[in-house]
Amino acid sequence: MAQKVGDITRPGPALDAATAQKVFGWKNVHKHEGVLIGMKQDRAGRWRRAKVPNYSTDPVQAYMIDQRMEQLGRSERYLNELSKITRAKNLPADWATPEQRARAALKAVGK
Repeated sequence: MAQKVGDITRPGPALDAATAQKVFGWKNVHKHEGVLIGMKQDRAGRWRRAKVPNYSTDPVQAYMIDQRMEQLGRSERYLNELSKITRAKNLPADWATPEQRARAALKAVGK
């Protein structure tokens, strides 16, 4: 049975893979020798194999999600979802964890 976005309970490889595929457009994301890898397009449009960044655990990589949402034109939906998630934890949206940013992006893209 396939996992849904809401079924991913903890940050880690499953949430990173979902973020890479649905938000950043990666293909063929899978574990290879313990490392999460996939195919992404380079600037010339060619598909290249690369290691998937830790979007749900690394704060530096999580801020790339903000930039990607602006590129996709979904920053308003993303910010709405992020504020809902952080409001539930009584945090300002600027203090969102990488996990919360990844989940908000997946919900914003999924709509």
